[in-house]
This record gives sequence, structure tokens and C-alpha cells, in this order.
Amino acid sequence: MNLSRIIDRLKFEEGYRAHAYHDHLGVLTIGYGRNIDQSGLGISKKEARILLENDVRRTEIEVEVTLPWSADLQTAQRETLIELAFQMGMPRLLGFKKMLAALEAGDYETAAAELMDSRYATQTPGRAKRYADKIAQ
Repeated sequence: MNLSRIIDRLKFEEGYRAHAYHDHLGVLTIGYGRNIDQSGLGISKKEARILLENDVRRTEIEVEVTLPWSADLQTAQRETLIELAFQMGMPRLLGFKKMLAALEAGDYETAAAELMDSRYATQTPGRAKRYADKIAQ
């Protein structure tokens, strides 16, 4: 059996879709024909971990490029900034102007307070508090 040849043919036959779609039978599918519907394979924890690792690496680069001063942050604050960017996306994170200005200035207490003084904190209070506590350290 030539796995590479089978994969090449299936890639051709299935076609690649980066986003979930319903196939001709109405089955929710992604990638090269992966059935992610309730009746299908979904994704394994290992596959989910690979996706997460790729997304975190991409987010880390996005933070570094968009907020170059973030490289000077202490580890806890930098990691929290990456986690926030991962969760809400860079465009929404950039809306936290006062928090970002305080982080850039090294005023972690104010940055944490600004995070808690946001709609984000009312929408996800537990997560916001954990992040604020990490920022304030």
C-alpha cells in the first residue's frame, strides 16, 4: 500500500476546505472530507492540541508584530496578553487602549484594573479576574 498515493488521490477527490461546510449529504465537514458532525469522527484531543499549538504560535507572532513592546514585558504579563489576543482576536484586544498603554508603561496594577473595568470582565468574569491577577503580579 502506498499511503502517499492514496492521500494524494483523496486530496484531489475530496478537495480542501479551511472552514466547516455541509457536504452533498448535509454532513458537517472540514479539511479534506473530515466528518465533524455528531455522527462523525470529530477531532481527537491530539488533533485539537495540534490546532491549539498552531493557533498560539500564530497569535504570539501577531502580538509581537502588532505590539513590539510586548517583548519587554515580564513573562506572566506577556503570556496573558497572548491569551487575551487568542481569545478575543487582535482587533478587539487593540480596543483595550488604556490597558495596553499601562502594560507598555509597566504599570501592571493599572493594566489589571483596566481589564476589570470592561465589558469583557462582565461577560467572562472568572477568566477576566484570573487574567487580571496574572497581569497584576
